[in-house]
Amino acid sequence: MPDKNASPTADQNPILGVAGVQMTSGGTVEDSLTQAEQAIEQAASVGARLVVLPENFATLGTGQSGPVAVEEAADGPRTLTRWAAAQARANGVWLVAGTIPVRQAGSGKSRARSMVFDPEGELVAQYDKIHLFDVDVGDAYGSYRESDYYEPGTDVVTWDIQADDGEPLRVGMSVCYDLRFPELYAALRRQGADLILVPSAFTHRTGQAHWGMLLRARAVEQGCYVLGVNQCGWHDSKRRTWGHSQLVDPWGDTRAALASEPDILVGQISREYLKRIRTQLPTHQHHRL
Repeated sequence: MPDKNASPTADQNPILGVAGVQMTSGGTVEDSLTQAEQAIEQAASVGARLVVLPENFATLGTGQSGPVAVEEAADGPRTLTRWAAAQARANGVWLVAGTIPVRQAGSGKSRARSMVFDPEGELVAQYDKIHLFDVDVGDAYGSYRESDYYEPGTDVVTWDIQADDGEPLRVGMSVCYDLRFPELYAALRRQGADLILVPSAFTHRTGQAHWGMLLRARAVEQGCYVLGVNQCGWHDSKRRTWGHSQLVDPWGDTRAALASEPDILVGQISREYLKRIRTQLPTHQHHRL
């Protein structure tokens, strides 16, 4: 297992420091936000310019409907949104606020929205989770039905961050269960994605079986860096998530990885290495279907 703070070799010229906050959301929202605040500050202190929180960072307990208890109205008070903007501004980082449930007026359901804030605290991009987790896992919960509370998003989303070399790096958005659908990742690559983010709350059972291989598969298929940032541990008496957040490079090697406890993943993105792999293995020039 690579070191949790592994980085590319010197000749790969890293151009962006990234961090993922692996946490155990649960209990009160205040406890979860305090945990996140401390982690964001720590990530910024070690040089990360892009910090990613996991899916449902504010709460992930009290049953399947727990996360929507903190939902925000699309046109009303936005407590978690304001909190995330303030954290980005206070720490001078680009912050991806995992997901925040945002209620939709038409359906009465929420969308699991991943929001991106720049170092000034401005909202620069947002992505609504497209694929909803309606599955029978066989763990203590047994059956998950996100569609009871959420409606799916529709848009493929990318955005640009200015890297340390002065050039933009394109970032693609996805969330958790999206990881099982390579068509979304192909669409992100067609939009020019260099790094794809996966804030997640993978269950312990599915994560143990599939999390690592899916991250590596998406990275290799698309010739991209993939940063998977997961929840971990027990959130209530039944819900347990896998952890093991990872940064995977376009060759499929794990550049940084965590175990199963709350921690901060720190890694580097190398444009030189990205270009090298895409030159050696130019699969996107060979599509036939």
